[in-house]
Amino acid sequence: MKPLRKLRVAPATKDYLREEEERDPSVRKVFDGLTWRLIHEQSPPGYPLPDSHPPRYLIKKVYRLPVPRLLRLVYQMTDKEVFIELAQVVDFKEQENS
Repeated sequence: MKPLRKLRVAPATKDYLREEEERDPSVRKVFDGLTWRLIHEQSPPGYPLPDSHPPRYLIKKVYRLPVPRLLRLVYQMTDKEVFIELAQVVDFKEQENS
């Protein structure tokens, strides 16, 4: 399936993901899976963030069982491009408190 959009990632987000991947290599697989959806699906597969201009979306994925972790991405999307602004990896217990 041919991508509908180009993927761009903010430089600081790339650095953050690289550091997280050194600690947990499965971060790369989860990131690649989420971004595949973003560049191939017609409509944004995340949740719109209220009062954001331009519109921003949040997508998240729980992974690495039995000790779950969560990857969150905040992105903007146009017909031609997906721009990943922020990423956050947290232990699932930390996620419950935030």
